[in-house]
Amino acid sequence: MSAAETLEQRRNARMTRSLILLTLFGLLALFFALNFRVVVVSGPSMEPTYKNGDRLLMTTAYWLFGEIQKGDVVVIVRPNGDLLIKRVVALAGERVPEKYWTPLVYMMGGRVPEGHIFVVGDNMERSEDSRQLGAIPLSYVQGKIVGGRGELP
Repeated sequence: MSAAETLEQRRNARMTRSLILLTLFGLLALFFALNFRVVVVSGPSMEPTYKNGDRLLMTTAYWLFGEIQKGDVVVIVRPNGDLLIKRVVALAGERVPEKYWTPLVYMMGGRVPEGHIFVVGDNMERSEDSRQLGAIPLSYVQGKIVGGRGELP
């Protein structure tokens, strides 16, 4: 084998590695673009955890981070298209904690129906949430917050 052939083989191997890396980067970027989105907090309902204007990273592939659990912050799309960012406090089949009971919760029997979650804002005095809207169908959950500031208060 000549030196020219060896040099050509090395050049081809470098090009192949570069092409593989570029393809992997492209697939990763596509996955991120399809499954993650930045959402902006609008209003005071999640204060002090999140403030108006905070930018949060939401994933629609929240199964990657585990199923929805109590304490998770989720993004809900209402039938009119508005987005709500709220904290999950009860899951399907669970009893709603008494501190969140309203006449509507009483009418629900105090339990979250199957296929639903019960959500509240961290700033309960300034939040429209399950206390007024009722349990939220899981089909309304657009994603789960996986990045941003704030922890369970």
